[in-house]
Amino acid sequence: MKKSQVLQERLKDNRSKKVIFLSHCILNENTRYLGGACTGGCVREIVKQCVNSNVGIVQMPCPEQHAWGGVTKRWFLMVYGIKSTFLYHMRRILLPLFIQYTKTTYRRLALATADQVNDYLVSGYSVLGVVGVDGSPSCGVSTTLDMEKSFEMIASLDVATITVGRINTIIGQCLIDGRGLFTALLHEELKKRRIHVPYQSHDLIGEINGRISKVIIPLS
Repeated sequence: MKKSQVLQERLKDNRSKKVIFLSHCILNENTRYLGGACTGGCVREIVKQCVNSNVGIVQMPCPEQHAWGGVTKRWFLMVYGIKSTFLYHMRRILLPLFIQYTKTTYRRLALATADQVNDYLVSGYSVLGVVGVDGSPSCGVSTTLDMEKSFEMIASLDVATITVGRINTIIGQCLIDGRGLFTALLHEELKKRRIHVPYQSHDLIGEINGRISKVIIPLS
C-alpha cells in the first residue's frame, strides 16, 4: 500500500470527499456586472444546500474579473455611452481583438480549473458537478449573451440617465442559446482529459426577477 494511502487511512477525518464547482458570483455577487447583484453576498439557496448536504464548495474564478479589469470590469465600463466617440467607430477592429484577448485569458483559467477537477478525482473525491450562471457571457451553460448586440445597446446608453432596470432589460434582450466563453473552454479542457461531470445552471434573469434558483445539489 502506498504511503499516501496509509496516511489517508490512518488520518481519517470528517471530510465528505464530495465537492461541487460553483461559478464565482454564486458565492460572491460583488463581482457581478454593475446592476446585476441581487444580494449583498451569495445565492443563499444554493449555498445552503451544500452546507446541509456536507458538500465542499470549490469557487471557480470570475473570468471577467481577470480579463475585463477587476471587480467592476473597468475595461468593459468604457463601452457605456460611447456611440458618438472615436472608440465606437473603431469597434469592427477593437471588438474582435477584445474577444480574442478574453478567450486567451479564459483558456488559462479553464486549464487551471480543469486541473483542480482532475486533482480531486485522482485523489479519490467525488466531483458532483459544475454550476454555471445562465445569462452570463462567460459562465452560461445553456444561455449566454450576444456580445455584439449587447455592445451596440450599451454603447447607445446615456450614462447620465442609466438605471439598473435598463441594464437588466438589455441583458434579457440579448440572451442567446449556447455556452458562455469560459464554460465552453472548461468543457473543452475536461473533454480532452475524458472527464465527464454534470453541468447545472443558475438562472441570472430568474434571480433578478425574484425567482428561487432551480439548482439542485446532488447527494452523490
